[in-house]
Formats: sequence, C-alpha cells, structure tokens
Amino acid sequence: MGDVTVTIRSNGKRTEIRNMPYEGNGRGYAILDDMIDASRRGQVKYEGRGLWTVARTHTNAVILGLAAHYRRRVKVIQYGGVEKCVEACWKGRPDTAWTCQCVCAGRNHGSGVPYKLTVDSNGPGGSLSVQAGEPHEFYVYP
Repeated sequence: MGDVTVTIRSNGKRTEIRNMPYEGNGRGYAILDDMIDASRRGQVKYEGRGLWTVARTHTNAVILGLAAHYRRRVKVIQYGGVEKCVEACWKGRPDTAWTCQCVCAGRNHGSGVPYKLTVDSNGPGGSLSVQAGEPHEFYVYP
C-alpha cells in the first residue's frame, strides 16, 4: 500500500491529498472534515481520480490527522521556493565557493552560467538570476 501523499504547491491556494485508502462512499469527506473541524460545505473538495483538496490554512492539521488516522507515515511534497544567484557568484572562481555570500550559498559559484531567468542587472553583485527550486520531500510519522 502506497503512502498517503500531501502536496503543497507554492502558487496554489489549496493543499492536495492523494492515495487516501477507500473507506466507503463519502467517508473521505467525513475523515477530512473532522481533521479540519470544517464548519461549512466546500472546505473539503474531491477533484476526481483520487485527488482531494483543502484550503492551505488546514495543511498542518491534515498532515498530522492523516498520520494519526491511518497509523502510518504521510509523504509530504512541498513545491516552491526560488533559487537565486548573482553574477559575481556564477562568474567567481570555483575554488572559492565556500567564501560565497550569494543566496545560492555557493551551489552555483564559479559555474560561469546564470540560472534560467535573469530578472535584474543593476544589483550590487551584478545581474540576478533565478529558477524554481526543487521540490522538498519529507515524511511525517504517526
């Protein structure tokens, strides 16, 4: 049996829940409603194909509630975040990455290549480049 998965997207207003075990017609609503203490209809939505959503404000309660209800780990995938790097960094010497003061913390230091999108060219470190961060996965245990 796969992990119940909670996905948090940076641009989403709702948190996604997948792989909830089937417990009978309408039980998914009741289970999630109880976890978030839903006071009105629409706070829990079934989007089809095993995808449930709740408002982002309920994310923590849902993650902890799912782990407790099913007595097994919940996989959390969190998207978002922006990686940033300045020109002085990516044009720096690779052998000085540990001295880097850029937001990338030396990950892109001395690569000679900016991130995917250059958004500003007037900063104190030269041009600023950005790219979407990798999703972060972690597990919550009951």
